[in-house]
Amino acid sequence: MKVSLALKWVVASLLIESFMLSLMVMKNVNQLEDDLITQTKIRLNEQKILLQSALAAPLVQMDYATINSILKETKALPNIDYLIVVDNKNNCIASLEWSDCKNLPLIETDPFSKESLEDKRYDTSIPIAISYQKLGVVYLGLSTKFYIDAKKDMITRSVLIAIIELILSAILLITISKWITKNLVRLTNMANEISRGNYSQRVSLSDSSEETSRLETSLNIMAMSIEKNIKDLEISYTEQKKLSEELKHQLAKNHEQDLLLEHQSRMAALGEMLTNIAHQWRQPLNAISVLSSSLKLKNDYQLLKENDINDTTEKVINYAKYLSDTIDDFRNFIKNDSVKENFSIQKCFDQASDIVALNLSNQEIKIEVLESEEIFINGITNELAQVFINILNNAKDVLLEKEIDPKFIQVKFYKEDEKIYI
Repeated sequence: MKVSLALKWVVASLLIESFMLSLMVMKNVNQLEDDLITQTKIRLNEQKILLQSALAAPLVQMDYATINSILKETKALPNIDYLIVVDNKNNCIASLEWSDCKNLPLIETDPFSKESLEDKRYDTSIPIAISYQKLGVVYLGLSTKFYIDAKKDMITRSVLIAIIELILSAILLITISKWITKNLVRLTNMANEISRGNYSQRVSLSDSSEETSRLETSLNIMAMSIEKNIKDLEISYTEQKKLSEELKHQLAKNHEQDLLLEHQSRMAALGEMLTNIAHQWRQPLNAISVLSSSLKLKNDYQLLKENDINDTTEKVINYAKYLSDTIDDFRNFIKNDSVKENFSIQKCFDQASDIVALNLSNQEIKIEVLESEEIFINGITNELAQVFINILNNAKDVLLEKEIDPKFIQVKFYKEDEKIYI
């Protein structure tokens, strides 16, 4: 199952955002812990000062009733679990919510240590003294449940906010990605259809930008040009076929076998031309499809630059022109032009080799033209070019049949004793 690039982009963005939100939640929890520790220490210092000042005189006077009253008032404060007052000989004077005065609680140094959080209580002590003379100690149990509940509440609220933010971000990212890639997907589909041979394909982008509109226009013009050239070739083929039928009928009457053989050779050449056209077009059409797909990829990953669309449009237009020029070259080649003229044998061979070059290249056959003098001849260019094509095709068949490796064809032109040798 293939996953679209737009979906990958959305998932990657959400993963990054989830990571950032996790860091934010951790930071908030750590900040909450620091704040609660600070507040707890402040409260402990306040209780220490209050209890020291309130219990000093009753301890000196051994006023147990006042001590118990002070402990009850202190116990009424939030998060106080128990209170114990002992004298300087560790004799229990008074206690609240602590039944066994013989087993006093172990003093803990950190309100939020592992032990304090497990039993949900921080055990500490406050010395009572006057003029550096110790009178006793107050043992105090501070509940840490408020910290656990606050931390849990902070995590719950942060996770809930993060989930809501991720859902909203996903909706926004999906909407934006669909809006951005909609037109590029249409253009890519059109290019793919053209590369498959559907030259009647057109695209219409209703809400496209200026750059995308230019690319749309270029692709439509290219498709129209290709379709027109294909129709011209079909018409030419139809005319050639019709002429063939006429010639056959005429040959049946006049027994002009030479004329029939010549025309049949022409039809074979036309078939060869169509095969070479298919080879010549495959690369530029695939290149157009690759350019369109590349443009879409850059857009999906937000790598699209200002000049990317202009560069792609220019390349597509150049490929379209190349296709149009190729059709013109082949059409000129199959013209029934019997006018003699002076022409260069070298250039005529170059034109012929260009037509079959891609076919030879696919078979890993190289053409090597040895250094030759430029020779001119008076005759019909197309007829000599057809001879060259036949020679090259025959050479290709021999190389493939005998499995010669490496495969190459050497050509040389020279003139000797008023004769031309190839």
